[in-house]
Amino acid sequence: MKKKIKLPADEVRFLASLPVDVLHSRLRALWEAGWSLGIIANSLEPKRAKSTVHFWVQNATPQEQRRAVPATPPKSLTTTAPLPNTPRLRSISPSVPPEVKPHLLHLSSLAKRYRAKSDPNSELAIANRELTDLARSLYNRGVPAADIAEAAGVTYRAMARRLANG
Repeated sequence: MKKKIKLPADEVRFLASLPVDVLHSRLRALWEAGWSLGIIANSLEPKRAKSTVHFWVQNATPQEQRRAVPATPPKSLTTTAPLPNTPRLRSISPSVPPEVKPHLLHLSSLAKRYRAKSDPNSELAIANRELTDLARSLYNRGVPAADIAEAAGVTYRAMARRLANG
């Protein structure tokens, strides 16, 4: 389980010793230094709601801090923040191949009429099984369920249910 991040212990003790007006300006300095409202709120004794700390921070008058504000912890231990003005990279997922789309649409139109009481060897039952197999095959190759649903002419929820249940 992820450990909750708090302000350093000496900072928490320092905050507890401050009068209210100075406390609010110190909280503002912490917030401006990059500490989140949640971390600040959870570090106070007694704990406060983020909305309360936000109100205090917004209404506090900025003051010069005589004591250094502690450095913020990294956002993540495994990733770094993106550099400014660098485009975000998106992973490219494969899509439904164009030659498969008409077949998906045809199977889907037949499978919509399939019912549990249908003969297992009927055209509708066979189309229903083929649609499920084809959709699962595409999904296992990394094609998003939304793309499969769009190609088949059904809703995302219908396709997601088909992929989950089979």
